[in-house]
Parts: sequence; structure tokens; C-alpha cells
Amino acid sequence: GETPKMFVLLGDGYGTLGACIRNLFPQARLYFIDLPKGLLFQLKTMEKIGGENALLSEDKTEIAENNFVVPDAIGKIAEKIDCAINIASMQEMNQQSIATYFKFLRERSSPNSHFYCVNRLRKELPGGEVASFLDYPWNAKDQVFVDGSCPYYTHFYSPRTFKNGPRFLGLRIPFINHFDGPMVHRLVHLEKS
Repeated sequence: GETPKMFVLLGDGYGTLGACIRNLFPQARLYFIDLPKGLLFQLKTMEKIGGENALLSEDKTEIAENNFVVPDAIGKIAEKIDCAINIASMQEMNQQSIATYFKFLRERSSPNSHFYCVNRLRKELPGGEVASFLDYPWNAKDQVFVDGSCPYYTHFYSPRTFKNGPRFLGLRIPFINHFDGPMVHRLVHLEKS
């Protein structure tokens, strides 16, 4: 197949996946979409990797190799998506936010676009709303390539501190933790709505 030229990373945490993609596909354009705090971590990681960096916002529309986008500015991304990836961040969103991202991904879909999504099967959010992977706005016309339990993403590293409880140099104990529920993944071509 063709080499992907445009990637969208929804909530890339510390930017590790983006750094790997940049090394594998040095000519690709990357769009990191996240809240401002997350984008700072991703920017710092990508500064170490190299390449031009740009902030895409309501006022700024300059495009670079690595583009950092707040959620309210995703409409400024005009290119068709070759590959979009979301790992463990849609499970933190309400249904309206998830629907907004799916709408964006469908609108930028091309015949060769793929979306890879790894999230908890079900997670109760702080306000009581439940984020359910099976209730994401999938479409019966979507072409599914991989679907089911995620065999590799079963633990997470946590440098966060406990508010109450044991501490060791300010880190959560143990450092490697199981998710509170099964992780599932899906590789899909999203059909346009």
C-alpha cells in the first residue's frame, strides 16, 4: 500500500507515539490534537525529535511537520487523513466530544484512511456519565479490520502522586498498574456520513 503522509493523534499523552511515527515516517505531517496541557508534553517530546513545529488555533493557521491543535480548532485541519490514532483518551471524554471527533474523522476520510482506537470497554466518568467503546458512533458501513480485546495494552505507568496513601519519591505505588477494566481495540476505515 501507499506510505501514510498525514497522521492525526488524538490525545498522545507524552508524545511517545508521535515520536515513533516521526522516526518511521520522516516525511509525514503529524497533527497532535489534545487539551493545552497535553500539547505541552507532546511539543517538548517533538522538540527533542526534530522538525518544524506549529500551533494551529483559531488565529494561527500556519502548517508545519508537527502541528499542535486544541480541540476547538480541529476544523482548521483541511487535509485528508491517512491514519488517525486514539489510545486511551476517548475513555476520558463525554459522548458529545467523542461524536465531534468521529464527525471530524469521517469528514476527512479518504478511501485509504484508517482509524485505530484503543480504549477501555467501559469507564464511568467523574460526573457519572459512562464512556462505552461499543457506544462510540461506529457505523454499520465502516470496514473493520481488527476488533476485540487488546492483547498488548493492559498496564499503564503512573508517575502521579497519591493524595492519601503510600508514596515513594512522590510516585504512585506500584509504578506499573492494571487498568480498571478490559481494554479493547478496533482498526477501521470510517465511511463518510
